[in-house]
Amino acid sequence: MRGQKLLLGFCGGVILTQHHVLTAAHCLFRKVNDTTAVTGTTILRASEVVIRVGSTYNDRGGSEHATSKTVVHEDYKYLKSYDNDVAVLVLPTSVSNYRSSSVQPAAIPPGGYVVPENASVVAVGWGQTDENCSNSSPLGLRHVGLRKVDRDTCAARYSIFFSYNNMLCAGLLGVGGAGICTGDSGGPLVYNGVVVGVTSFSMTCDDSFYPQVFTRVSSYTKWINNTVSSLMKYRNRIETWAGAPQYCSLTPSDEWLNRFQQNR
Repeated sequence: MRGQKLLLGFCGGVILTQHHVLTAAHCLFRKVNDTTAVTGTTILRASEVVIRVGSTYNDRGGSEHATSKTVVHEDYKYLKSYDNDVAVLVLPTSVSNYRSSSVQPAAIPPGGYVVPENASVVAVGWGQTDENCSNSSPLGLRHVGLRKVDRDTCAARYSIFFSYNNMLCAGLLGVGGAGICTGDSGGPLVYNGVVVGVTSFSMTCDDSFYPQVFTRVSSYTKWINNTVSSLMKYRNRIETWAGAPQYCSLTPSDEWLNRFQQNR
């Protein structure tokens, strides 16, 4: 996902249906240089957001789609809190090659699901490989293996910035050397083929003490489902819509990860 005219850098996202994409709310905001502005920020217009699907490269391949509407969680407060960092984008045209080998909707967990502690999870994105170099973003999609970090540890290290019920932490504590970075925001955190997190923020890109933080998708399953349903009314047509976001039993599956490894 990118903003036209470089208004926005790259962010990731996951396909919910052929007309809806899940991403991080903060990806849709930009700072305003005008110091007289009340909030100092403004939300991007839908027309400023372009989505590329069906390619593991961020600059070519697949197809580009305009965005007709953006829905940011009603309780998200940009620059004031990291909580509720979730948004849904509406595409006016169907995603090309939907449910093909290159384009699949995300499986999201049932409401309230908790990923087991220390479970192996995978973050995916086009973020920088060097946090000190803004030009280090790879063209090809990359992934990093992390471990789920228990919420008590995350809460102790992030204090008031951590929402116990709405966030999920993962990292390589005591080791470091890898993690999410600038440009990975909005992308998925995957556990056994299911999108359990949306990349939100981190202290640094490869910290061994501070874990990376993700919006916990299972805390927003109902919101996502209700938002998609209401947006279908907004579109005023059903077409060949496949239904509500699919829920998936959390059984081990390497198919999703293998597909990206083969296209690295």
